[in-house]
Amino acid sequence: MKKKLIVMVFIIIMFMGNSTFAKYGICEVHFIDVGQGDCTLIKLANKNYLIDSGAAYYTNRVIKYLSSNNVNKIEGIILTHYHDDHYDGICNIAKSVKVHKVYLPDHENNIKYSIEDKLIKMGVSVEYIRRGWSVKHYGMNLKVVGPIFKDDSVENNNSIVLQGKIGSLNYLFAGDCEKREENDMIRTKQLKKCDVLKVPHHGLNTSTMREFLNKLQPKVAIVTSDGINTPDKRVEKRLINKGITVWRSDIQGNIVIKNEILFCDKNNTTIKLK
Repeated sequence: MKKKLIVMVFIIIMFMGNSTFAKYGICEVHFIDVGQGDCTLIKLANKNYLIDSGAAYYTNRVIKYLSSNNVNKIEGIILTHYHDDHYDGICNIAKSVKVHKVYLPDHENNIKYSIEDKLIKMGVSVEYIRRGWSVKHYGMNLKVVGPIFKDDSVENNNSIVLQGKIGSLNYLFAGDCEKREENDMIRTKQLKKCDVLKVPHHGLNTSTMREFLNKLQPKVAIVTSDGINTPDKRVEKRLINKGITVWRSDIQGNIVIKNEILFCDKNNTTIKLK
């Protein structure tokens, strides 16, 4: 009896020691290395979400990664905008993994009708993302804070920008938004401080302006880049000069945040965020 009591006390102490797990259950964010593209996996206790799906070229890599992380069902895939490095893998992913729903940007674009038609034929529900849209689940609360205005000339400025908490950390997933969309969000006071910034537009100098960083004050910046065309050295320098830790998928590979710990699979480096 005494031995059982000691074991139970030890388990309780271990459980309480991991406050994030105790409060939210499993909360993981995986920035999957898909070159100069975006595909982010959010793993919660019993639900999985993707933000973007990467280009079709990387689909097999994404499917293999999902399988290795025991993801056989996806509650929702959120597409940020209609550029192929963000949307083009979605149908092949839906053929390999059970996808309940796909959330598409609402702005006018012929590609959205093509994607919707293919997904519906595959039995996948489609919902459009409009102003004020949010996605909530135990351990996650993300809200759309951009775009404020539609841009008929620059598709990147129609990027869905998501802000909010996953576990105990604050995130901003900035899609490919450029300077105009950044300024729109600043002027309308949409932005809050965050712990983790998914750097917009793969670290190109179209985005990540000083004013934008001053509002967000992130601890960590994740750059989804190929190391050839991206990131722009000026953007990287801008981030580093503000004391922000910069991790790049072309250098770190798959980047994972789990229970406030940032780590990667290329060199096993870890950083505690809180």
